[in-house]
Amino acid sequence: MRVRADSAFVSSLLHTIALLYLIRPALWNYFAGSHKALVARMDEGFRAEAQMSHYFGVARLAIILIGLIVVWTGYVRRSRSAWFVMFVVVWLWAFPLFILPDAVLLIRGKSIFTFSELIYNAMLGPGLARTVVEVNLIFLLMVVGLVLPIGRFFVAGKADEPIHTPSRRLVGVSLIAVIVAMTALFFWMSVGVLYEIPNPQLIILGPIPPPPPPPTPCKCPDGN
Repeated sequence: MRVRADSAFVSSLLHTIALLYLIRPALWNYFAGSHKALVARMDEGFRAEAQMSHYFGVARLAIILIGLIVVWTGYVRRSRSAWFVMFVVVWLWAFPLFILPDAVLLIRGKSIFTFSELIYNAMLGPGLARTVVEVNLIFLLMVVGLVLPIGRFFVAGKADEPIHTPSRRLVGVSLIAVIVAMTALFFWMSVGVLYEIPNPQLIILGPIPPPPPPPTPCKCPDGN
């Protein structure tokens, strides 16, 4: 049977890429409080924060796993309930967690970057600007994954068309391609831009202030 890579299948791949990307920051949270010997040496405030970060990482990994299961068991088959589950994941989990804080700062005029500065600093190398750009791109992938197949899920006629379930070989090749793409993205993020950048351009949060002037010699009568 010929398999058609319809919009639901393409959207499933987009959701998969986005969810796999979010595994790494979730693991950072998970391992932040998992080292008991290290946490035991912290004071009470930092210990509570590390443990909270650990629990937060567990919750994020659980949501990512749920999202992947829903995508490849229901979303790819154009199940409307799966679409609503992914809608909740995108707008009630990813948006408040990753997008809303930066959006509020931008609206209030408290963002440390203008748009051009954000793009420029993201291209220079790892740092806050690149993280913000990457998270926004990942969220955009998830939104496209919701909007692209709406006709397949809800429009009469299209929703009733026969579903061509992707073969195991196509799914396997697609997942391998996603893993390779994520590995390349991780390598690019870790190594950074492979060319020499002048030192003044490496500053992300603004120019380094000039050193303070030397102390003025005392002009006391006794010379001290």
